[in-house]
Amino acid sequence: MSILKKIKKYFMRVMLCIFFVLIFGILVFYALVVRGLSPQLQTLWVTTAMTTMSHQWLATSFIPDETIEKIMKENHVDDSKYNTDLSMIMQEENKYLIASAAVKVLDDIASDRTYSDKVGSVKQIMQHNQYIKEGYQRLEEGLYSKEISDGSWKGRLMLIQDSQRVHLVDTQYQFQKGETVMSMLQRTESIAGINGGGFCDTSNYNSLGETPAGLLIVNGEVISPKTNSDAVYNMIGFNHDGILILQHCTAEWAIKNRIRDAVSFSPFLIVNGEGTIKEGTGGWGIAPRTAIGQRASGEVIFLVIDGRQPTWSIGVDIKVVQDVLLQEGCMNAALLDGGSSTVMIYNQEFMNRPSLGYERWINNCWAVKKQ
Repeated sequence: MSILKKIKKYFMRVMLCIFFVLIFGILVFYALVVRGLSPQLQTLWVTTAMTTMSHQWLATSFIPDETIEKIMKENHVDDSKYNTDLSMIMQEENKYLIASAAVKVLDDIASDRTYSDKVGSVKQIMQHNQYIKEGYQRLEEGLYSKEISDGSWKGRLMLIQDSQRVHLVDTQYQFQKGETVMSMLQRTESIAGINGGGFCDTSNYNSLGETPAGLLIVNGEVISPKTNSDAVYNMIGFNHDGILILQHCTAEWAIKNRIRDAVSFSPFLIVNGEGTIKEGTGGWGIAPRTAIGQRASGEVIFLVIDGRQPTWSIGVDIKVVQDVLLQEGCMNAALLDGGSSTVMIYNQEFMNRPSLGYERWINNCWAVKKQ
């Protein structure tokens, strides 16, 4: 048999194998996803497809509308009744004041500067040791990071000890075009950051991030809406005391309650220490995720989880994000824009792997001031 015939015969065998594997895959997909023999896999498929802007056909082409509607309803997160308890915040602030007063007393008792410095050092060492015990690594004073993973996904947490270092940066070309997080951090001389709130996009994901979606407040100034509005937004904001507040409110309420920086996105994941997702996966399918939270002791937590990269990380549903932040001790936490916007940067280097392989232009980001 000639070499050419052998190659042809081998090629035909390979093609037959591919054909049978393809047919087998289609049959398995039809049975498990379309027919719903695996409710968990069907739910994962539907919620992932239906929460994209341009790939909903992956569900609507194969699965009946009533099935899709049922799945989305069962996994929907209703956070409309959840708002940060402002009275609890005042109690926490009082605790901080008491703690600060105690330290001041120790400083006053100290007869020399050396002793006073040691008191501060002991406090810093105790906090540092606690973060290390939790698996964090020190990036610089007051800033820590650790990797998280669970088989099919990988992510990163960043802990900012002083919440007053966290501030919001928006594109310098607001309502014209966006910027990358890297650009916004460099322009404001910030040391770290993650992507922020939502922005209006097109069906092809080719928006330049020029228009914020919902409420946007930067350094006490309302950027969006442009005019007075009675609209109620899902507000994720820090007040002037560095306290993260999650509230369904108007822009007027936010300003009256001393909100310094705020974006809009949903859902809230943890409010007053309670997770909002009680059943199901949250209804968002699996994708790259970004979230922000704060512990009762004041530390801010940034979270990013990579996705859409099968050999690296496929992404997670938002129930996973909620559970991670609960484990981190967050009292309040909210989902931020995710997908191809998900990015974490420290010292002008990527701490994660953006799903596109590069940053897309977005409207705003949560940044960390230099120490």
